[in-house]
Amino acid sequence: MASSTPMQPGPRRRMNNLLRGLDAFVDVTTGSLFVIGAISMFAMVVTRYGFSWSDPSVEILVRYSMIWGTFVGISAAVRFGVNIRFTLLEHLCSDVGRRVIQTIANILTLFLALGLTVSGFTLADETLLFDERMPTALRWPIWPFHAAIFAGGVLLSIQIIRSIILLWRNDREPSSADTESGGV
Repeated sequence: MASSTPMQPGPRRRMNNLLRGLDAFVDVTTGSLFVIGAISMFAMVVTRYGFSWSDPSVEILVRYSMIWGTFVGISAAVRFGVNIRFTLLEHLCSDVGRRVIQTIANILTLFLALGLTVSGFTLADETLLFDERMPTALRWPIWPFHAAIFAGGVLLSIQIIRSIILLWRNDREPSSADTESGGV
């Protein structure tokens, strides 16, 4: 029977809900960008070789969607643990050694992510300030490419900090394997 008193969400529950929402946003955005890019590329190939005509803006749309999908998707790779890591060393070490190696790798990646964030912001700001355009007939702006670097760096930084915290937190959430085997 359900409790009649409403459950008051605490700060940890709100943060978990916020992070789950961010995860869902990153997943949907990454998938959508790659699907849009793939469908656009397919349409461009069909129109170019099937009808001897192609809209040049489609090629730029594909570039934008693939670059944005890549930089937004980097944080999902960290969340699922499929980013570049030192897995051989991790398997050779004990649990504490594995955590130390993963933390060192995450800190190095965090420095890279912060560099990407600053670089992306600087590049986007400069190309927006000087109104730089692509050297094509369409003259599309260049700053969205650099804004993708900034957004990817921010999302990657958030995800790396989150993964370091989850790695060392004593009351870590049980994995799906633990709950399936009857664990808590």
